[in-house]
Amino acid sequence: MSRLRILADDLTGALDSAAQFVPIEGKVPTVWAPPSHLPWPAAIDAGTRELDATEAVALTRRLSPVLDEADPAFRKIDSLLRGHIAAEIAACVRGFAHCVIAPAFPAQGRITRAGRQLVAEGEAWRPVGLDLAAALRAVGVGVKLRRPGDAAPEGASLWDAETESDLDQVVAECRCLSGRVLWCGSAGLAGALAGRAPVPRPALRGPLLGLIGSEHPASVAQLSAAWSRVRRVTRGDAEEAARIARLLARDGAVVVASVVPPGLARSHAAQHIAGCFTGLLARMGPPGTLLVAGGETLRMVCTALGAGRLDVDGQLVPGVPTSVMRGGAWDGLRVVSKSGAFGDAGLLARLLALPRLGETG
Repeated sequence: MSRLRILADDLTGALDSAAQFVPIEGKVPTVWAPPSHLPWPAAIDAGTRELDATEAVALTRRLSPVLDEADPAFRKIDSLLRGHIAAEIAACVRGFAHCVIAPAFPAQGRITRAGRQLVAEGEAWRPVGLDLAAALRAVGVGVKLRRPGDAAPEGASLWDAETESDLDQVVAECRCLSGRVLWCGSAGLAGALAGRAPVPRPALRGPLLGLIGSEHPASVAQLSAAWSRVRRVTRGDAEEAARIARLLARDGAVVVASVVPPGLARSHAAQHIAGCFTGLLARMGPPGTLLVAGGETLRMVCTALGAGRLDVDGQLVPGVPTSVMRGGAWDGLRVVSKSGAFGDAGLLARLLALPRLGETG
């Protein structure tokens, strides 16, 4: 029986890491409110990224027992090093002989060089995030810097990686370690652990309803490139829901974004977006496929619909997993998700075209 467990900092990250294991695990149930008896395999969204550090560490400690007896035990961290990564790793590393940290996600243009995270910007690489090695040492994790081809050290190690082959080397070397290993990374490391078997590409049914709750520059650029399909909402009331439903029936694909009043703090903006989207969903029937960008948005949508989990069953491209909603008003719905920070400017437009092109997986 599989013993895979993934503990993630947000829901979209839990899903795209889980997708890498579908070829060897079958579907991977992903939850955000863990039941008393979790299945094997399972992925869990801790939702810690937007919490303050004290809350994030406390919640990580409370949930870390889900990794007990797991093999592999995978702590999903953000490939841009957002959130409270060092403190959360320190909170869940107890009980493991080794901790292998490799946050690179080359397929999304995120690499690790000399222990620092870089993101692709055209032909250049821009540093992002904190000095993770220094942050780990500050919380008592004595991490060692390593490069592909180096021998795996005892204890905690932070690995450079610029290609998928680099990550494959890291996994091959570290699997020789004696004792339990906590693997910490993004979908790039998850793919290496899973052996890079081809991930299924399930069919999408139309019509496709998109909900874009992220304000990350990548999502803003994608909305601009797909502007003819984008509709803005301000209230999520019956009038707006009827308008979106008519457009969905006519056009086969509609993306909804919320107009946020100027000057709202981030937390209040998130509440406003949540209110608009939940208002729409309460007044609409299910589409053929639901596309959601942004982990907070996806979690809010699932909660509003009464869903209990998402069963991951594939991916369209790296970083864009597919799943099936289980429980609630839209049980059985096909879901496509992505981080708000993922993808080039044309990604959203390409995803919107898939049901109309008759994608069959």
